[in-house]
Amino acid sequence: MRTIGTVVGALAIALVATGCLDEQRYVTPEGGGAWALAIDEDTPAFFEAEDDSVYLIEQRIPIEFRQPTEEELAELGDLEGVEIPYAQRPWLERGDIELQLDWTLSNLSEDPVTVTLVVNGFNEFHEYNPGIEVVDDELVIDFAQWERTYRLEPMSRRHGTVREEELDEVAVDLASVVNMAPNPNQIVYFENQSSHDRRSQMYIPDVVPALTGVRVGLRSLSNSPVVLELTLRVRDNRDVLYDGDPQSEDADEQPWEAPVPVLFGPADAVGAMDEM
Repeated sequence: MRTIGTVVGALAIALVATGCLDEQRYVTPEGGGAWALAIDEDTPAFFEAEDDSVYLIEQRIPIEFRQPTEEELAELGDLEGVEIPYAQRPWLERGDIELQLDWTLSNLSEDPVTVTLVVNGFNEFHEYNPGIEVVDDELVIDFAQWERTYRLEPMSRRHGTVREEELDEVAVDLASVVNMAPNPNQIVYFENQSSHDRRSQMYIPDVVPALTGVRVGLRSLSNSPVVLELTLRVRDNRDVLYDGDPQSEDADEQPWEAPVPVLFGPADAVGAMDEM
């Protein structure tokens, strides 16, 4: 089984605009503006089967955070009465930040095209990594943590938003699948909400890590030219974002060096269950 990888490259992230606690701030690429990625005629197939090819292009967008204080680090070792699938508490927990994605899809072709917008999250420990395989001569694509499929008319555009509560669900689902939920595709399917799905609730750990970033992509069964432009907004509820403003009192500090998350997907969940 071949799993979905990430775009490799050194990406400089800038948090622009100053503001106070709870203000939304943008995460932008170096130089500012929107993030942009595209499928076109030169995009190689990511996965090839006998009758189908899957084209996939992704952009990984990490968020920069300030350094944790000594007091905050000391609290991470306190696991009394807490059941979590990690060696320590996450420094960044659900609710510390809230994320929103605004996106625009543009069909640059003179023909209609169908494309899927996909979003997967990562935290301090894990990054969700759905896979693609062929089962009984049928192409099977694991669900992304958030995905929607759109048909775009020739030379048309479409706009939308992945709301804060939807990306909060991404954070909860990631923690749940890592916590040995037996069917990740059922957990992450966008119509199954953990707030009222009993199959999910029993696997939600006591502490859910906050997302430290997202991986956004385009997936299609054709390489007709489609462009995705997007912006990521972060609401800082705990004063944890890195302030790169040279006039700030923390100007000499470097952003927190977040741990490299381990890729985790449906195949990993099956393997973990087999080892039990």
